[in-house]
Amino acid sequence: MEVRAVLRNVPMSAQKVREVVRQIQGLPALQARAILAAVPRKSARFVEKTLASAIANAENLRTEWEVNKIRQTVQSLQAQVQNTRNRKRRVALARRLAKLESYLESATRLAPEKLWIKQAHACTAISYKRFIPKARGQAGPILKRHCHIKIVLSDE
Repeated sequence: MEVRAVLRNVPMSAQKVREVVRQIQGLPALQARAILAAVPRKSARFVEKTLASAIANAENLRTEWEVNKIRQTVQSLQAQVQNTRNRKRRVALARRLAKLESYLESATRLAPEKLWIKQAHACTAISYKRFIPKARGQAGPILKRHCHIKIVLSDE
C-alpha cells in the first residue's frame, strides 16, 4: 500500500531540491530521515518535513484502521463503478477503489519500520517575476522560483 505527502510552493528552485531528493530514493523511510538530519542544506529541511508528514500519514492510517468500514466502502464503490456512465467519474472511482482494496490486502498495517521511499520528486511550481533596475533606464528580470515536493512511501 502506498502513502503520500506533498509540500507545495516551497520557496526554492526545484533544481536545488532535486539534489537532496535523489539521495533518499529507494531507502527505508527511517534511514532516509536520519540521512536528511545530517545533510547541511536548506532544501533538506523541506524534504525532511515532507517525509515526516508521509510517515505521520501512514501512522494515522494505521491507528484509524477500520476493516468493516473499508469493506462497506469498497462494496459501495464497486456498485458505483458499475452504474456510472461518465468515463472520468468511473476512472476516479476505480482509482479510489484500488486504493481501498490495497488497504485491505496490506498485512503490515503500515508500520514505520516497514516503509520505504518508492518515489520522491521535486517538480517546478509557480515562478514570481520581479524586475531590478539596470543601466540606462532598462529593467532586468528576476525569477523567484518555487517547487512542489512529493514523497510516496510503500510497504511492498
